[in-house]
Amino acid sequence: MALTMCGSIVCTSQGKEPCTVNYDNTVTINIKNTKAKKVKVNGAFGASDVLSKQSGAYDQMRKHVMKEDGEGLWTLTTKPLDSDLYWYNIYVDDEETPVYDSRNSQTVRDITTVYNYFIVPGAVGNDYMDRKEENGKLEYVWYPSTLNGMTERRMAVYLPYGYADNKDTRYPVLYLLHGSGGDEMSWAECGRAAQILDNMIAEGRCEPMIVVMPNGCVELAAAPGQDPNKPDIKPTGDYKTSMHGDIENAFLPEILNYVDSHYHTIPDKAHRAIAGLSLGGLHTLFTALNNPDTFDYIGLFSALPQPRIDNSNIGEEKENVINILAGHAEIYEGFDSKLDTLYSKEPKLLYIAIGKEDFLKSLNDGFRTKLRKNNYAFHYNETEGGHSWTNWRKYLRDFLPRLDFKK
Repeated sequence: MALTMCGSIVCTSQGKEPCTVNYDNTVTINIKNTKAKKVKVNGAFGASDVLSKQSGAYDQMRKHVMKEDGEGLWTLTTKPLDSDLYWYNIYVDDEETPVYDSRNSQTVRDITTVYNYFIVPGAVGNDYMDRKEENGKLEYVWYPSTLNGMTERRMAVYLPYGYADNKDTRYPVLYLLHGSGGDEMSWAECGRAAQILDNMIAEGRCEPMIVVMPNGCVELAAAPGQDPNKPDIKPTGDYKTSMHGDIENAFLPEILNYVDSHYHTIPDKAHRAIAGLSLGGLHTLFTALNNPDTFDYIGLFSALPQPRIDNSNIGEEKENVINILAGHAEIYEGFDSKLDTLYSKEPKLLYIAIGKEDFLKSLNDGFRTKLRKNNYAFHYNETEGGHSWTNWRKYLRDFLPRLDFKK
């Protein structure tokens, strides 16, 4: 007998479902295709038949050979897996473009690629599963914006359990920013932010809070298919225009002020946090640097920390970053003096997290060298792995309990 992970529901099966989590934490994936001559599963999990090396710093996904039963049912059973959330997609015959298994309704989109996923319960994975009760609310709202000639943009807002019933209760706010190629749905879908918050708040592991997840892509008002101005445009991970300071310039007047005027917030520095991954880490850092009286908690997850690099020792990447990120001077210049001002305001936390194999690690090492040289306090979390959602979900879980808004 096996267990099928259907979102948060564990149901018994006979092993023919698209994906089953077995009692020994192995996972069996079944794919029906009577015309295929060979099928491979591409996933960040181990198996005995590994055809290719890890694909680089972004993730550790490998292709694994599936076995066919003679009637078109292709099967792979993984090794025992740690509790976590795992993505996978499928390669049929010699096709170079992966597909997802339409029989498995559990899917997630990362930029343009759709993956199936499963959750191995027991530890970390439990925080990624839907709760049966005490659930918060995730809503998508449009707010006025002047970015890129637009009139409005969309953001995701998480409201904790009990928000609607407690009209007189005011809440702290975490602004949570996505990376390049992402959108306002990324943290909710890829990052499982609502599930993480629901579980941690219900179990008393972090404080109830509002979480705002804006769209950090300057060129799109909303996620693909949700932008009425550009309904057919496809996202890309190479939006250099989102690195020119526009997001940071508009953050307070458009996003923060809208949130404070439309939700039950505690509108002060002591009750605000901002965190972001990769490009969102860039937006996070420079929004905080240019507004030192606004956020007491700053989180950098695999962040790009310095688009304007002056007097920093970060190795060979320096010239490349300068060439790529020719941002607006009013946002990116004066890094050292802005950092001094930020710390003169005594923020409660600067949190830096990155994987050992992350391609941005040397930049983060350079930033930490600068902080140590100035005796500026920060918390550092170095993990295994690279530039991937597997790490970013864990960084969020580690960051949330450190937001001591009651202090």
